[in-house]
Amino acid sequence: MKIILVGNPNVGKSVVFSYLTGYTAISSNYPGTTVDILKGKANLCGYDCEVVDVPGCYNLEGENIAEKVAGEIIKEKNYDFIFNVVDANNIERNLLLTLQLIKIGKPMILLLTKTDIAKNKGIEINYKMLEEISGIKVFPVVATAGIGFDHLEKEIKEIFEKSEIANPKFEIPQDDIEKWKIIGEITSKVQKITHKHPSFLEKIELITTTPITAIPFALIVIATSFGIIRFIGESLINYILDPLFNSYYMPLIEKLASHFQDGLFKQIIFSANIAPLEGFSVLTTGLYVPFVVVLPYVFSFYIVLSLLEDIGYLPRLAVILDRVSHKIGLHGYGSIPLIMGLGCKVPGIFSLRILESKREKMIAASLMFLISPCMPQTAMIFSILSKYPLIYTIIVLLYIFFVGIIASFFLNKVIKGEANDLFMEIPSYHKPVFKNLIFKLKIRTREFLLDAIPFVIGGIFLINLLDIFSVLNFISKFFGPIFSKVFSLPVETSTIVMLGFLKKDVAITLLTPFNLSLKDLMVSCFFLVAYMPCLASIFVLFRELGKKITFYVLGFNLLVAMIFTFLFSLILEIFI
Repeated sequence: MKIILVGNPNVGKSVVFSYLTGYTAISSNYPGTTVDILKGKANLCGYDCEVVDVPGCYNLEGENIAEKVAGEIIKEKNYDFIFNVVDANNIERNLLLTLQLIKIGKPMILLLTKTDIAKNKGIEINYKMLEEISGIKVFPVVATAGIGFDHLEKEIKEIFEKSEIANPKFEIPQDDIEKWKIIGEITSKVQKITHKHPSFLEKIELITTTPITAIPFALIVIATSFGIIRFIGESLINYILDPLFNSYYMPLIEKLASHFQDGLFKQIIFSANIAPLEGFSVLTTGLYVPFVVVLPYVFSFYIVLSLLEDIGYLPRLAVILDRVSHKIGLHGYGSIPLIMGLGCKVPGIFSLRILESKREKMIAASLMFLISPCMPQTAMIFSILSKYPLIYTIIVLLYIFFVGIIASFFLNKVIKGEANDLFMEIPSYHKPVFKNLIFKLKIRTREFLLDAIPFVIGGIFLINLLDIFSVLNFISKFFGPIFSKVFSLPVETSTIVMLGFLKKDVAITLLTPFNLSLKDLMVSCFFLVAYMPCLASIFVLFRELGKKITFYVLGFNLLVAMIFTFLFSLILEIFI
C-alpha cells in the first residue's frame, strides 16, 4: 500500500509524516532536481504502507520547482491512496487543491491539522457536513500532539478495503473562478468564525510582520542565531572533537604510519606531513576537515534552522528582507544562505536549496563567498590585526562587504533573468515539537555525511597527489611573481595562497611568520577571504550545483578578488 501526503506548504505535512512513520525516513532528491522527497514505512491496521511526503503545493499547475515535482508525482498515479492534509485555519484556500485531487480519481481522505489553533482563533468547523458535501472522509487531528490519529487508525482498515473514490455533492467545474465560487459556498456552510481577542502569539506575529518593529526583531534573531551556531560549533570543536581526534585518533595513525617504509606509497596514504591541516593525508586531514572542522557548524546550523522552521519564523524573515534582496537579483529567501554563511559556508551552501532558479543560486553562492568571511576567518582577522587599532580590522571587513555588494549588482545585470516576486503564506507561530526537531536534524545530518564527505575526502586525496608530484609547488612558483609585482606581497605568501583554500582561517594565521606590514596584512587578509572558498565548500558546492555553476562561481570570485585586491593595495598605499 502506497500513500502520498499532499497539501499546501506549511499545513503540517512533515509532522503528520513523522507521526505515521515513527520518525524514520529516507531522504532523496526527485530525479533531475534538488527537491527533497521523504519516504518512510508505516503499519496501519496490519497494512504495511509506504508513505511519501510530497512537496507542498497550492495547485497541480504550479510554476516553482517544488510545485512542478508535486504535480508530476500526483499525476503519475503511482500510488494507492491520497492523504490530503488541510490546515483547519485556512480551509477555503486549501480546498482548491482538494478539488484538483478529487479530479485525479484516486481514493483519498482529508486530514485537518492545527485544529487546536483554529479553535483558539474562534474557528469552528462542522466536520460531518464537510464529509457529506465533499464525499471524503474527514479526520481532524492535532499532529504535534498525536491527537486524532487513534480515530484514523480505527477506521483506516475499512477505508483501505473499500478504496472508494470521492463522490462530492457538486460537479467540479474546469474554470478556476467557478471553483472558487463553490469553495466559498462550502466554506460558508461548514465554517463559523467567532470573535476572539488576539493571543500572545498573535501579538508577536504582528510585531514580526510590521516593518518598523520586524526589522529590529529580525536583526536580533539573526544575531542570536549566529551566536548560537558559533557557540555550539566552536564548543564541539574545541572541547570534544578536536581533543578526541588529537588525543586518541592521531596516536593510532602515527603508530600505523611508523610501520610503513618511506616512499611513494607512504606519501600517498599519509602525505608528506601527517599532521591534520598541515598535509593532505586522507586519514588525517581528509577526516579532520569534514568531521572536526565542518560537521559541528553544519550540526549547529541545522539545529537553529529546524527550530526557526518549526516556530514559523523563516517565512517572516524572508518577507522582511525581500525588498533588499531584490536589489541584488534575489528574493527574500535568498538572504537565508547569506546569513547562514556568516557562520560556515557549508551549511550556507546547503540552504541554497530553498532558491528556485539556477540564476538565483549562482548569485547567492557568489555573494556568500564574497560578502563576508565565515566566523573562523573573522576571528583570525581580528587576531592577526589585533596589535593595530581596531579601525583597520573594521576597514578590512567593510571592504569585503563592499566588494560583495558591487559584485552582486554586477551579476544581477549580467546574468539574464529576474528574481520572481515572493508570494508565500505566513503561517501561525507554533511551539516546536522536540521529536520533530530531532527527526529533521537526523535526516539532514545524515544527508551531509553521505553526500558531502566523500567529495571532501576525494578532493583532499587528489590534492595530495598533486602535492607529491610537485604540481602545487610549480603553481606556487608561477604565481609568486604576480603576488609580488601586482599586490606587493612577499613571494613566499604565494604558497599560503595556493594551499590556503584547505583551511582559510589557518592560512590567515600563517601570515604571521612573514612579519608583514599593516598594509600587506590587510591586503593579504582580503585576498585570502575572497579569492576562493575553502576546500569543503568547493566540494559541497560541486555536489549541490554541479561542475558548470561551480566553475563559474569560482572563476568569477577569483577574478573579483584579483581586481579588488589590486585596488585595495593602491588605496592603502595612498592612505597608510
